[in-house]
Amino acid sequence: MDPPGSRYGSSELRMKRAILAVLAAIAIVTPPVHAQSLDIDAPAWGPRLKVTPFLGYAPIVSRTEHWLFVDNGASARDIYHVTLGAGLAAGGSVEMQVLERFAVAGSATWISRGDTEERSEATDARFRHQGSNFLMAKVGIAVRLREQVSDLQVHSMTGTVFFGPAYVREMPKPDPNVPSPVFLDPFSYTGLNFGLDIVLPVVRDRITFTAGIEDYYFHWDDAEFSRRNDIAAGGTARSTVESSASHNVLARAGFSFRIR
Repeated sequence: MDPPGSRYGSSELRMKRAILAVLAAIAIVTPPVHAQSLDIDAPAWGPRLKVTPFLGYAPIVSRTEHWLFVDNGASARDIYHVTLGAGLAAGGSVEMQVLERFAVAGSATWISRGDTEERSEATDARFRHQGSNFLMAKVGIAVRLREQVSDLQVHSMTGTVFFGPAYVREMPKPDPNVPSPVFLDPFSYTGLNFGLDIVLPVVRDRITFTAGIEDYYFHWDDAEFSRRNDIAAGGTARSTVESSASHNVLARAGFSFRIR
């Protein structure tokens, strides 16, 4: 069992602090700039095409794994509570208007999570190891929302709700303490994505500030978990893993640029 504590190096800590500082600066600077800008000639439902680079934060994710081991007629059960550390994210999204308020949206996000902790319910043993990097991609339908603009209104706020399928690629970080190299192999799974963006104009309609929250909801790849356990155990032992689904929430913010 690895001793508890952070495995982050000083360089990663500096990167985290820099990204958080940028997000804080965006939150502080944007409102007064936004309040001075309004493009009365802007398209009613927003730009035809916009691109949004963003930074974000992914909070802790947990799941429960039910394990069954069978070897030579004997069986053993255990329940593991797995917690994936929080992490910072960076990525970009593209949104293209299709018809009035309806658009097609897609994004790709890179998340570097902290340490993963596993706790056995049967023995209360705890195992801590390096976390994983995640590449998360989605494509789906976006529905744009807008405020009713009055003659006395100085600025307006719009929003977008979106939903669609998602693809997740998990890439465990190098860790010499894992029981078998097979646990470091990357693997993929699919799920659903849905969320909400809030949009504030900064430089007329050409540049807007976008803050959003979204959820990647998926079932983990239990067959892959079982396969890895069998390889690590060797011999004739066979395992079955059944895990709970998880909500992987991402909060993000960035500037959107109107292409056309």
